Amino acid sequence: MAQTVEVGGRGYLDYFYNVAAPDRASGGAEKDVHGFRYRRLYLTADYVLSDAFSGRARLEANEGTNGRPVVKDLSLTWAYSGDHSATMGITPPPAFRIVEDVWGYRVLEKTIMDRQGIVSSRDFGLRLDGLVTGDGTVRYAVMVANNGTARPETDRAKRVYGQLAVRPSEQITVVVGADRAGYDDARDASTRVSVFGGYATERVRVGVEGYGSRVTVRDKDPRTNVGASLFGAVQVSPRWDVVARFDRTVATRAGADRFETLLLGGVAFNPHPNVGLIPNLRVRNPSDRAVSTTARFTLRVQF
Repeated sequence: MAQTVEVGGRGYLDYFYNVAAPDRASGGAEKDVHGFRYRRLYLTADYVLSDAFSGRARLEANEGTNGRPVVKDLSLTWAYSGDHSATMGITPPPAFRIVEDVWGYRVLEKTIMDRQGIVSSRDFGLRLDGLVTGDGTVRYAVMVANNGTARPETDRAKRVYGQLAVRPSEQITVVVGADRAGYDDARDASTRVSVFGGYATERVRVGVEGYGSRVTVRDKDPRTNVGASLFGAVQVSPRWDVVARFDRTVATRAGADRFETLLLGGVAFNPHPNVGLIPNLRVRNPSDRAVSTTARFTLRVQF
């Protein structure tokens, strides 16, 4: 088999207008601020060395990196036995990739656990994937990783992930996941459990996800975070989608509860499979701050 390398990219760009926002003194963005920005840029090389070996190298620049590219993915996958594979390097942990695929609008917002920082979108370690049942109805994924995304390892603590995905039919997916992490600081450990149910056809995608996370801290009360997300996308014509989402989270820290609601809605026009034009409205209502409302015109481009 000849070796191949496929190079591509993806960009998310916005024009935004802060319709309502907390004042800057309380840590929010200012009302009536508007302008152009890019939220994410990927440059990706997917390579195939043989029937057994493949991998990915990806650079990312986003708002948080101030335009400086960072390593997002760098991994090698070995399909060592039939439908079982091992991946080593910087790669997505088994946490919310399946949810992202059903949601389908990462261009508008991260999935709830990613947005809340419950699990990082990348970790550096060894991941195993494969089938539990011969018909492919049940799949497993486990991973042992540094718990430090792409940063160099500086401690003994690690994170262990596990996931079971069940597909009783082509349209329905149910996912149960968990992870456990240790720390070399004031935190003792963290535990996360989550469950997701999704229904996806060519024209309709609906999903609901719930999670619970607990971090134990020496000589202090544990920190907990519980949340749920309901989302859907409907194709109303070959080039038009209607998208909506509702998130609700409760974080407890130092004995105080902090609630947050996120509402997101938009209409997507897709003049080309690799181009999306998406006017959308994002409303965030945290319990400790005034409501923020941002109107956006979002451009998705892939190449």
